[in-house]
Amino acid sequence: MNDTTFEMDEKMREMCRLKTPTERFKMGCSMYDASRYLITCSILRNNPDISKAGLQKELFLSFYRDDFKPTEREAIIAHFEKFFCFQGI
Repeated sequence: MNDTTFEMDEKMREMCRLKTPTERFKMGCSMYDASRYLITCSILRNNPDISKAGLQKELFLSFYRDDFKPTEREAIIAHFEKFFCFQGI
């Protein structure tokens, strides 16, 4: 869905083009941090007793579920469980 007019879309693109690469990078980092925070809050609200490994699994699936084959996803998720168990977290 795109409810933005062409003119406003062009204005936003122009504003972004005027920013320095560092400013654009910081904007991207800020957007990532905000989305990670919102997703984390949602996961914790729905499962307040979730383990650290479980939280990492859910975050990973929220961001990257469709980017990996099922076998690859399971291998990555298994790594979270080993890491957090090893770290004693």
